[in-house]
Amino acid sequence: MSRSQLSSSTGLGNQAAFQNTLWSQVFAAGKLNSPNSEHALEELCRLYWFPIYAFLRRWGHDREEARDLTQGFFAYLLKQNAIAKADPERGRFRSFLLGTLKNYVSNQQNSAGALKRGGHHKLVSIDEETAEGLYAHEPATHATPDSIFVKRWAMAVVEEAMKRLCADYAHAGMQELFVSLQPWLTGDCESGFAALGTTLGKSEGNARVLVHRLRERFRNVIRAVIADTVTDADEVETELAHLQAALRVR
Repeated sequence: MSRSQLSSSTGLGNQAAFQNTLWSQVFAAGKLNSPNSEHALEELCRLYWFPIYAFLRRWGHDREEARDLTQGFFAYLLKQNAIAKADPERGRFRSFLLGTLKNYVSNQQNSAGALKRGGHHKLVSIDEETAEGLYAHEPATHATPDSIFVKRWAMAVVEEAMKRLCADYAHAGMQELFVSLQPWLTGDCESGFAALGTTLGKSEGNARVLVHRLRERFRNVIRAVIADTVTDADEVETELAHLQAALRVR
């Protein structure tokens, strides 16, 4: 895969790339008559359902309540066209989403005296066992619901970046190479560059270069994913710092 191919796939250094960000999807989702609204809303659900689920669990809701509230919340966003109220000039989308979620849950409690279940809504595919397995790896109980939400946002960014990077290599016909190099990104690698070179049929120096390029590409793709959540390219580094801090939360 050439550097030009990667640059094209990440959109870095191209201001026009910000026209196809998550905020664009937000606006599309907020226009119910738009042909892109359904796809945009599905994408938002996919990216944010677990940060929302984890937040609700840490907020004191049991697993069934958290599942149903997550479903109901996304149904509320669609039914009330609440996404249309999101404004990039007033803050980042995840802040809007978290504030809207808190209001939604409070209104459910206040209006009915008890939580209305949203389990019949199937906008989001939630495997409860998988969700609880992920939640079990959250920080200790001293972490606040808000910090859990931010950490899960950060992890979702990293996971999305990994998916995009894998897709880039697969598109270039280099999926096997990515599989060999991926442990060098996740910290699961126990061998040295010489062993990697032997596996790849390359010299130790070439193996070192491949790993260096992979790490550089991964950082670039992470920045590209972050760019989906801001409206100004200058905000990417600030958000990257927030992401790194969130991932350090234990």
